[in-house]
Amino acid sequence: MLDHLKSKLKASANFPSPPAIAQQIIALAGDPHIDISQVAAAISRDPGIAAKLLRVANSALYSRQRKSANLRQALIVLGLHGATTLALGFYLLGTYRGLKSNGVNYDRYWRRAILSASAARCFGALQNAGAVEDIFLAALLQDIAILGVDRSAPEFYRDLPRNASHREFAAYETARLGIDHAELGAWLLEYWKLPEPLCRAVAWSHAPPIADRPPPTGVAACCVALGSECAEILLAPATEADFAALAEHASEWLGIDAPAVADVMGKIVAEIPEIERLFDTKLLRPDAARVILDQARDLLMLRNLQAPGQVSELRETNPKLEARSAALQDAQLRDGLTGLYNRGYLDLMLRREFQAATTGHWPLSVVFVDLDCFKGINETYGHEAGDSVLVTTAKSIASVARDTDCVARYGGEEFVIVLPGLASPGAEIFCQRLIARLRSTSHPIRGTMVTVTASVGLATHSPTTPFQRASHLINAADRSVYAAKKSGRDRLVRHNSGGSVSAANT
Repeated sequence: MLDHLKSKLKASANFPSPPAIAQQIIALAGDPHIDISQVAAAISRDPGIAAKLLRVANSALYSRQRKSANLRQALIVLGLHGATTLALGFYLLGTYRGLKSNGVNYDRYWRRAILSASAARCFGALQNAGAVEDIFLAALLQDIAILGVDRSAPEFYRDLPRNASHREFAAYETARLGIDHAELGAWLLEYWKLPEPLCRAVAWSHAPPIADRPPPTGVAACCVALGSECAEILLAPATEADFAALAEHASEWLGIDAPAVADVMGKIVAEIPEIERLFDTKLLRPDAARVILDQARDLLMLRNLQAPGQVSELRETNPKLEARSAALQDAQLRDGLTGLYNRGYLDLMLRREFQAATTGHWPLSVVFVDLDCFKGINETYGHEAGDSVLVTTAKSIASVARDTDCVARYGGEEFVIVLPGLASPGAEIFCQRLIARLRSTSHPIRGTMVTVTASVGLATHSPTTPFQRASHLINAADRSVYAAKKSGRDRLVRHNSGGSVSAANT
């Protein structure tokens, strides 16, 4: 039956192979001498994919510098390899997403594929994997054989429930074919001539221990498998056994402890709104995501206790557990490099402060900080030196801020400070102190001292100069910092009530 099914997969008109442009991108991805002009020329042949890549480059998930205005800038932000991988993912998703269902719930299939890919990417980033986009694509395609079988043999999955779990699919396939969809999917991807490491990551994703499977592909397979388990938890009310298995596998396969698994779950949930925007789909209800995340935190933290089941010891440990849980919750709100608040928490906090300021009729100022010529630091001294500069800069900004202020890393070399209750004159004084502090901060890099200045934009919401939304306020600060860049850098530009910007003495 398996050989017959493979023949039908090869010949099936209902299950098309990747289109010509995707095939060209596959070839470019494997070319060691790839250059930006070739990639841009190939991708620009499809304006829809070019627009998607531009959107990805400007998203909170990938953006590391100022907004990309064209495809070439987007390719620079994403990197050529990352861009080709993402473009291929968009092509394949777009090609097969509109197919009509036979025995498979296609809506759940694609939601699961996107959630799995996003989770696998998070695990890859946690492992410092060199090509997280490859892991993303492998996870996106790990179940492609399910789609192929359903298109080529419409009766095959009819006996399975419409919302069957991933494990039920694999067991059903093995019983009927002798292999499951991971192995069959790897064969299909090889037939399509996709890169060999991608095919192996898919093939190994159902049996990921890597003792005899060298990195990076073995690590990628483990990330894909963990991403798959995360997706199952997110798509169905999770039991304690689900989280326990996830924590056990993360520890066994990649040495990831339970708190780190809970942290990854938190990141996935936080990224869902942005992922939904990028892929034009609805993945999960926000209330369901929050309930699942709370369950993950509680169950994984309890699992991490050394003596489960000993009630008296649990009572003694409870204060420590609560403190650790609070620390974990705080860590999920923090940027991993600088320790400042992350973009997700900033958005939440800004909305709350904006509502409070509007209701209470008091001022709220937002400061946007963009380091000057930071790209040159990375190019001259390397990304490790660039990271060191970001960490030192974050400490300098935090030292100037008040305890009531919110200091966050916005993305790349950009920072945002929210100043509740501070009107424009006081906020300008704050900005002047901040600029002076950054000017006087020296960064030791390779035996030399380097100074990195910043362009600063300021916008204030008040009863006399109101904004309609919190997003309008931060956008005004962003436009002001852009004006500061254009007018010479290392200065403050404030947003005026008429929508214009003006320089301030610094």
